[in-house]
Amino acid sequence: MSAIQLQVNTRANAGLLVSGALASAIVVGVLAAWDPRVAAAACAGVIAIPLAVVKPRLVVYLLLLTIFASAFTVGGLTLNRLAAPLAVIAIISQLIQSRLRLEPSRPTLAAVTGYALLAFASLAWTVSVASTLNSLASLAISLAYMGAFALLVRDRSDVRALLWVAAVCSIALGLWWAASYALGISRYANLTGDPNFIAALQVVALLMVLALAADARTLTRRIGLYAAVAIIAGSIVATLSRGGLIDLLVAVLLVAFTPARLLFGSGRRKLGLMLAVGAGLTLLLAVAWTDLSARFTQGFNEPGVAAGRGDLDLAAIHGFQEHPILGFGFGGFQPSSLQLLRTTPGVQLAVHLRCLAPNSAEYLRSAGTFCTGQPVHDAYVESLVELGIPGLLLFAGILGTTGFSLVRTARRASREGDAFIAATAVALVVGLAALAVASVALSTETSRATWMIVGLSLALPTMRARVAQ
Repeated sequence: MSAIQLQVNTRANAGLLVSGALASAIVVGVLAAWDPRVAAAACAGVIAIPLAVVKPRLVVYLLLLTIFASAFTVGGLTLNRLAAPLAVIAIISQLIQSRLRLEPSRPTLAAVTGYALLAFASLAWTVSVASTLNSLASLAISLAYMGAFALLVRDRSDVRALLWVAAVCSIALGLWWAASYALGISRYANLTGDPNFIAALQVVALLMVLALAADARTLTRRIGLYAAVAIIAGSIVATLSRGGLIDLLVAVLLVAFTPARLLFGSGRRKLGLMLAVGAGLTLLLAVAWTDLSARFTQGFNEPGVAAGRGDLDLAAIHGFQEHPILGFGFGGFQPSSLQLLRTTPGVQLAVHLRCLAPNSAEYLRSAGTFCTGQPVHDAYVESLVELGIPGLLLFAGILGTTGFSLVRTARRASREGDAFIAATAVALVVGLAALAVASVALSTETSRATWMIVGLSLALPTMRARVAQ
C-alpha cells in the first residue's frame, strides 16, 4: 500500500471517528433533555461497548461490580440487565479474537443445558406467560454472566484481579452496612438491596478474600486482607439476616475442616486466623445480640414461620400436587401464590396481606409488590413447583456438578503445586456450599453469584491444564 493510500485511510478513519463521536454526543444530549439517568447510561454504553469489543476480558470486572451493585437502577433497568449485553458482546469478541480454550465439565454443562431448555420449554404449559418470559430473561442474563466468567477469565492474572475487585467491592459494601446498622437505618430501607441476598453474597466474597490472602507475598498485605475479612464478617452480622448468619457459620465450619495448606499455607497461620475469627464473631454477636435474638425469636414464633415462608412452602407443595409432572412453568409460582395460599389448609393468610399496610416492614421491603405475588423463598421447592421433579433434579445437578468440578480442580492443582488455583477452587466450593444452604430460604435460581461460580468452575481447570502441560 502506498503512502498516499495510507494517508487517505488515516483521514477516513479519523473522519469516521469524529463523526461517530459527534453523533454520540448529539444522542446523549437529546437523552439528557428527556432523562439524565438514561443519558448517563447511554454515555457509559458509548464507552463500554467499544471496550467490550477491543478488551473483552475487562468486562468480567464490570460484571462482578454489577453483582455487588445489583440493586441500583438506571432508567428503571438494573445494572445486571444493562451489563448483560456487554457480556454477550465481549464473549463474541473473545471467540473471534482467539481460539476457544476451555476444558468443560460435561456433567455441569449437561445440567445447565437441560435446566435452560426445560425452563424455555415451560412456555408451552406455564400458568403465566408474562411471568415466565420475565424469569427467562433473568435466566438469560445469568447464563450470559456464566459464559463471560467461563470464557473471559483465562489466566492467573485474570483470577487475581477478579479477587481484588471482589475484595474492594465487598469492603465497600461491608462498611456501608456497618454504618447503616450503627445509624439505626432499617434493614428493609437499605439502598443496596435485599439484606438476605447481600449477606449470602458477602459470605462468598469473604471466601474469595481468603483465597487472595493465601496468595499474599508479604505479611502486611496478608494482615490487610484478614482485616478485610473482619469487615465483611461484620457486615453479614449487620444485615441481621438469619439465613446469612447460618451461611457464615457453615462457611466457618467448612473452612475449619479444610486442610491448612490450601487456604492458609500453614497450620499455625490457620489456627491464628480461626482464633481471631472466633473472637471477632463473639464480639460482633455480643454487640448485635439484642437485634439478632429478636429476629430469631420473631422468625420462630410469628404465624407462618419466618415472615410467612413456612406458609409459602406449604402453598408450593400444594401447587406441586396440582401439577406434579412439569409444574406451573418457570416463574409461574409467584403470580399464583396468593391463590394457592387461599386454598392451602393451615396457612395464615393475614400474614401475607400485611404488605397492604404502608407502615409495615413488609411494605417497606417490597413497596407493595408482595400483594401481587411472592416467590417461594426456597430455590429447591420453587424448582419443584415450577418445573416439576426434572427441574429440581437439574437445579440440584448444577450445584452438585459444579461443586464436584471445583473439588477435583483443587485436588489436582494441589498435587501439581499450583497453590493459587487450589486456594481459589476451595474458596469457591465453600462459597457454593454456603449458597446451597442459603437457597433453602432464598429463591436463588438466577442468582448472579451462583452462576459466576458455575462459570469459574469451567475456567479454572483450563488454567490448571495449561500449567500441567
